[in-house]
Amino acid sequence: MHEVIRRPPLPFTPSTRGSLTDLTKKPSQFAVIAPESPRPPEMLSRVSVCEGVPDLTALDQATHEIMLSMAFETDPSMTQEVYSISLKALVRYLGRDIRKEDVSRSIKKLRQITVNFTSEDERRRYEDVRLIDMWREIEDDELTVAYSFPFPIRQLMRRMPRYAHLELAVLGDGLMSTKWGPALYKHLLLASKAREWQPGWDNDILVQMTADEIVDAVGYPRVDGKFNSTKLVDFVVKTVDDLSKVWRFQTIFDAKQDIIRETGRGRRIRYFNFRLRLNPPRPEYTRGGMISEKPGIGAKDAPEYQVASGVWEKASQLYDKRSSFHGWYPNLFRDLWLAALHEALSGEPLTERYEARHYRGTRLLDAIQRKGPSDAAWLFLGEEDRSPDLITLKSRELRLSANVARADRIKSKSKRLRKFNNKAIAAVNEKAAKPVIDVDSPFLTCRKAVLTLGDVNTSRFEAEVETPVYGRKWTGERQFLLTVTAGNNSATFRINPTADEWEQLVLGYDTISEGLSYE
Repeated sequence: MHEVIRRPPLPFTPSTRGSLTDLTKKPSQFAVIAPESPRPPEMLSRVSVCEGVPDLTALDQATHEIMLSMAFETDPSMTQEVYSISLKALVRYLGRDIRKEDVSRSIKKLRQITVNFTSEDERRRYEDVRLIDMWREIEDDELTVAYSFPFPIRQLMRRMPRYAHLELAVLGDGLMSTKWGPALYKHLLLASKAREWQPGWDNDILVQMTADEIVDAVGYPRVDGKFNSTKLVDFVVKTVDDLSKVWRFQTIFDAKQDIIRETGRGRRIRYFNFRLRLNPPRPEYTRGGMISEKPGIGAKDAPEYQVASGVWEKASQLYDKRSSFHGWYPNLFRDLWLAALHEALSGEPLTERYEARHYRGTRLLDAIQRKGPSDAAWLFLGEEDRSPDLITLKSRELRLSANVARADRIKSKSKRLRKFNNKAIAAVNEKAAKPVIDVDSPFLTCRKAVLTLGDVNTSRFEAEVETPVYGRKWTGERQFLLTVTAGNNSATFRINPTADEWEQLVLGYDTISEGLSYE
């Protein structure tokens, strides 16, 4: 018999996200393409620059990280001897205000830098490691930087038992404010990996650091063993400002409340409290991959506010029974977004918590400007999932008025929509004039309700009717039958909704509804 020789499994190698190669063709799309590259813990919070070498600036660090990311994107095994990158492309990655001369000086300096990598694993500890070796090549008047990495760096990148994805837009695409900022970002990024985002959860991680821990983590200068606390606080505040570009988490930090000081003379700093609020993963990294346009989902809007229809489908797939969004079909997410957008553009708050929200009002408009409407909409939904606010106001009138505002933005006549909106406003006014509740409402007394929808295919009927209705947790006391018919498709359910849950269900199908009757 032949002996079977089993090879040991190859170590897991996480993949990159986004693409620096794609970014070369569209340098202005840094925030949209959003390249990310994995790093092991040893290269995030356990790096120290050797004594006697030049300080690393924010530009030096961004240059090194982008070159390492490009190498890893093209060769995840990190086995190549030499990598190359166009100097023109490198300058574009680093931001509009960066010149070739700046990058050339940074490249020269990087060749002189040596660092130490510490690790809990003795086999992954390295000292006095040169960051990079590089030289220049000129081909057809195009200046190219050729470079290589020493064995320790290639070894750390080749095998990552633990890792976090570094968001290159945070380091490049406009540099961080201070040279210590990248190190603090990397430290908080690693801390954020304590857990992953989950729908319906609080998703906050408290990171508590003493002043000495921050100084040691980022290499902040000491003189005779001491450091300037006021300047340290200033650095932290500036870095938190820079971290607004981070997607994975939102850094909640207020210098007045989150710096805990000792009592008594001098009031020395005891520790800093950083609250990292995890965001939902980018829609393209959720089930189903890249976002695509979906017929019958979404609605046309002004170009600057147009959200890809696939975003709403992704949301309906992501938020499960742990979330307040459970049971929502795609266009309900669309209408909630339109309500928030109309609120922001009109400047008329819909709830009392409006000012405290990160993705409402002027803050929402800023997010649209920085991240684009699709990403801003996705983050808005994440905030509503974590702490429901605008979702509690969902009503037919709110949905219709938001859609009328959308129609106005694209200068659509939309007579049918405006007719429905006028009727809804009249109904609200009539209801306000009659404060007595109608206890004989059919909903309160019927045995069966029949909801007739427009013709839809079987797969859409299953996705938008059967799955949400079966999967929803009803909390009312009275039970009755609900039959939903859509062309050749029909299903009957036994449900026990509250009045609000019933209204939400019926309004959810408003755009394709052809009638509702009771027996």
